[in-house]
Amino acid sequence: MKNAIQKEWEKVLRQEQRFLHASRKKSPEWTQTMGTKIEEKIPDIVVEKLQQAFDKAFYVVFEKGEAIVEKTFSKENLHLEFEVNDYRVEKSPTRRSLRKVEGLSKKGNLRNLCLTTVEGVGLGVVGVGLPDIPLFLAVLMKGLYEMAASYGYDYSEERERVFLLRLIQAALAEEDMRVAADQAVEQCMNEPQMSYIFTDEISKTAKTLSITMLVAKFIQGLPLVGVAGGIVNPIIYQKVQKYAALKYKKRYLKQRMRIRLEES
Repeated sequence: MKNAIQKEWEKVLRQEQRFLHASRKKSPEWTQTMGTKIEEKIPDIVVEKLQQAFDKAFYVVFEKGEAIVEKTFSKENLHLEFEVNDYRVEKSPTRRSLRKVEGLSKKGNLRNLCLTTVEGVGLGVVGVGLPDIPLFLAVLMKGLYEMAASYGYDYSEERERVFLLRLIQAALAEEDMRVAADQAVEQCMNEPQMSYIFTDEISKTAKTLSITMLVAKFIQGLPLVGVAGGIVNPIIYQKVQKYAALKYKKRYLKQRMRIRLEES
């Protein structure tokens, strides 16, 4: 008879397959046409500046923003709550105890979603595009930091930051690149001694975000019309958080199964 951990593991694998093989929902034809026309008119220098803005924003968040972000939540409390919930799972691995762990990781999600919505739409109204990027990225990373801490991982470690960066890359990857991007995330989970170049990981993630948000950020730089561009922020945030929640849960379940195997 399958225990709760095995059932949750199989559930995660099904969700993972749906993510990997899901087709992008097609937008109405008029929005596709408008987006294509706008993209064609965006100067190359704007594309370059957008990627540079994301690249720079990551360094700011990692080097200076972490202390500021941590003022909005308690890393220590999340670690402590995780240890309590994990102990419950160890002693009684039921669906209820597993949901306690999963629920903790989603604790601040709604608050962050509201924050990035207000920030994106608010700056869009006054026609601010590029200056919005550090604010958006700070909220995006805050959500990922809370997710990591909720599963007992230290996001201040460089290797864990690589994992977070690859989560963003995979969550936003185009269909033809999604499997490869997901495998790069799996590599982080399965190969503790894997090699990487941190600056390259930042550049790849900045490029992914700039491509995904290109038209939206350009529109956001236009007064009034900019509201439409700002609405993209919460959509991107949700997409990344949903994928990250799936992978952190899988990572946790795998660790729990390994521990149970070693103890048996």
